[in-house]
Amino acid sequence: MRGTKRRFRHWILGALVASAALCMVFVPAFAQTLPTTGGKVPGPIVGGFDQLRELPPGGPAPRTADGHPDLTGRWYPNGAGRMLQGAYPVDPVVFRQFDPKVMPEEAPSFKPGLPAKYTRRYAYGICDQAGTPSTTLEQISQHAPMELIQTPGRLAMLYEYPLDVRMIYTNGRSHPKDPDPTFNGDSAAHWEGDTLVIDVIAIDERFRNITGAGGSGWFPSDQEHVVERFSRPSKNYLIYQVTIEDPVVLAKPWKSAPRRWSLAQGPNDEWGEVFCTLNQEPEEYQKITEQQAKPKGK
Repeated sequence: MRGTKRRFRHWILGALVASAALCMVFVPAFAQTLPTTGGKVPGPIVGGFDQLRELPPGGPAPRTADGHPDLTGRWYPNGAGRMLQGAYPVDPVVFRQFDPKVMPEEAPSFKPGLPAKYTRRYAYGICDQAGTPSTTLEQISQHAPMELIQTPGRLAMLYEYPLDVRMIYTNGRSHPKDPDPTFNGDSAAHWEGDTLVIDVIAIDERFRNITGAGGSGWFPSDQEHVVERFSRPSKNYLIYQVTIEDPVVLAKPWKSAPRRWSLAQGPNDEWGEVFCTLNQEPEEYQKITEQQAKPKGK
């Protein structure tokens, strides 16, 4: 039980502690001058984040025994090959997954008169719900890694946040005739040259699509169809692109820009376990509920 108390934290307390730490460590990194020195911040920035640059290609992508690119690796949604946060003094070029000037990404186009049920507020608050394709797409803002493990006949996809696991079969499996809806949907995969194409149907209508760009989000109909494309053009980079079709909700299919992920570079970069508890310790959650129930201004 002692381990349980250490593992589950209050979200607000964690945020306050993290904010305080960032202020102490990183605020000087953004300052042009300091009253005490009259010049730039002396000494190196903790973690060397101001020195990060985009990784080189790193050579050709490794291949499996059947000749396909091996997608195996721990991948970060940036060009640095390591975990980054928005407060770090990192070159914006390193942060981005794609350059909107070179590869613009259109916003989703919804059908006129779309019922409010498809654009309603998210019922789960700030804790993101795992599912396809949002778990992958939203990492443009969450910055969390994705780990892929490719073996003959299947690809395992693991996400630290929101905590999610997908098993993609690459053995020629087709969709069942009447699949039960799930948050990750039913996946059937095949190779098109060096690109793994994953066809996804039967996505639960309670799951909200999040594109990760511009805050766009919507709930799907039971006719949503998702096509994901994974490629590995070089050792250090993975490219992910997705198309979402939904004749009930979308006026036309929405296609993401090709988004890059970089291979983890640290030898001690290991899997972590992340939970968003939304302060659901009983007594804290009760306080929040009571506060929200009070009339505004009182």
